Amino acid sequence: MSFVIRSMGALSFGPSLLPRVTLPTLSIPLPWFLQPQKQAEVSEKSKKLSEWAKAHELSNNEIPFFHDNGILLAAPKKKTSHMKRRLRLYAPGSKQVKLNNNLNRCPACGHYKRSHFLCMNCVSQIQKHWKARDAKLQPEPFREEFGNPLDEEVLYPGKTERPYERKLRSKEYLVKRPKTLPVE
Repeated sequence: MSFVIRSMGALSFGPSLLPRVTLPTLSIPLPWFLQPQKQAEVSEKSKKLSEWAKAHELSNNEIPFFHDNGILLAAPKKKTSHMKRRLRLYAPGSKQVKLNNNLNRCPACGHYKRSHFLCMNCVSQIQKHWKARDAKLQPEPFREEFGNPLDEEVLYPGKTERPYERKLRSKEYLVKRPKTLPVE
């Protein structure tokens, strides 16, 4: 709703003295608390409040279960800040980061690892082994053959093959799952 100020719509001092002048309309939006409220809504709210107050008095002053016990206010209103999260994590008492007491030695390599977890040293060794094995299986890169080496210089002066083009040419750009080590 907005409040409209209209000055005199048409000023005229006579039909022949001055031409007819029309002034523009100025519209100002009103804030919600200055706008008129409907009386029906106010009366319904007051009826509900009075009914609740009577029911509350008749119930031997027992507080309703959902009234002011924190259940309705349990949802977080804002995102937790970085400082609050750090304080929760590193604060004194039970909120501190606890030490890992579940450390064991890896039976294969002897490095320390968390119990019920894979040893990161062994995992990295397996990854290196797989990469070396897959590098050997890579096919030779495609090379176009020319009868005369001068033709290559004339046709492709300074052209280099980019990794993207190499990938497209090999047509094996879909990542395949590495094969596991053979069981002996």
